[in-house]
Amino acid sequence: MNTTRIGLILLVTLAIPGVGNAQDAKPTAEKAPSAVTVDKLPTLTEVTRALDDLYRSNSAVSTMTMKVVNDRGTRELTMDSWSKGKDLSLIVIRKPAREAGTATLKTGEGLWNYAPRADRLIRIPTGMLSDAWMGSHFSNDDLVRDTSYTDDYDGVLAWADFKGTKAIKVTFTPKPEAPVIYTKIEFYVRAADYVSLQADYFDRGKLMRRMEFTDIKDVDGKPVPHKMVLRPMDEKHKSESTTMIYESLTFNTDVDADLFTKRGLRRAAKQR
Repeated sequence: MNTTRIGLILLVTLAIPGVGNAQDAKPTAEKAPSAVTVDKLPTLTEVTRALDDLYRSNSAVSTMTMKVVNDRGTRELTMDSWSKGKDLSLIVIRKPAREAGTATLKTGEGLWNYAPRADRLIRIPTGMLSDAWMGSHFSNDDLVRDTSYTDDYDGVLAWADFKGTKAIKVTFTPKPEAPVIYTKIEFYVRAADYVSLQADYFDRGKLMRRMEFTDIKDVDGKPVPHKMVLRPMDEKHKSESTTMIYESLTFNTDVDADLFTKRGLRRAAKQR
């Protein structure tokens, strides 16, 4: 199954929309889950497929703002993002001016950062994958990992009330040998259409971070959250957060594969 998560499911959900191969694309009507009733839960497959497909398409183009709040203050970035197929993604920062043109490129061969002033493309080594991505609460590792809820996790469903909304709580635990970080993920999805509302990430019983999904808008007939807030949940960093907002998002847009080469990256980085 070709499934990509832009990261923790997060970026997955976030900075670089997860996408599938061309043969995976289907009309929205074929993917849409049926409504659920209070006395009958959907199958785990229905829910995990909806989560895996949330930001999935042949290609995606978006403009985003990212606001980072930490002990050093507040930092805000505006960036453009492109993705194509299973492995190709590019993010270019547009604002602030001092960082304009800085880029991150993901291909099937790995992850690179581009520094426009030095005109250098630097591969991110394995030892730096745990480092923060662009000063946010996402790591480089979040961008690289390809995690599928369907393939990598076992799950249990239960009805739940989420802030007054009828929801389904999905408790995920990793399958043996699955290449994942967290020992448990608790997902709350809207019962009517399985749209993500919140995800809590645990490590050996300790809540490590929380992702909140809001501002749900229609994109090509599919409801998609346009605002995601990632919060570290340890006591030392509880006041910190990274907020990602899609200012625009389109699926199945014509994206030239040349964009994901050194030449294409440099051309995109110079655009204003």
